[in-house]
Amino acid sequence: MSQDLKKYDVEIMALSKDTVKDAAHNKARDGLNFTLLSDPQLEVIKQYGLEHHKAIEFSSGSFTLFGIPLALVPSVKKMAIPTSIIIDEKGIIRWIDQADDYRLRSNEDRIRAALHETFG
Repeated sequence: MSQDLKKYDVEIMALSKDTVKDAAHNKARDGLNFTLLSDPQLEVIKQYGLEHHKAIEFSSGSFTLFGIPLALVPSVKKMAIPTSIIIDEKGIIRWIDQADDYRLRSNEDRIRAALHETFG
């Protein structure tokens, strides 16, 4: 994939709700060689309509007995929808691939075809 990116002079950037510290940790841990942008409050993510509303998380309820939470309260976990976007040198979005399942990412074949169609 890196050869295709070089061929079309494409730079990869990733935006997530991770904090700057968490993003730096993930970059080092996973050996990533591209820019990771942090949006912990989902400000930019919301502007692009990429906030995921389907994940559920459970947190301790407000009732405690001797410091022990008595219930788990379900809530919507706020995160970004996994989305791959190709933006041209003029800042125009030329291709977008978005998953309904936050665990899925775009595959290389679709990205490679989109790069060729956009810049080839």
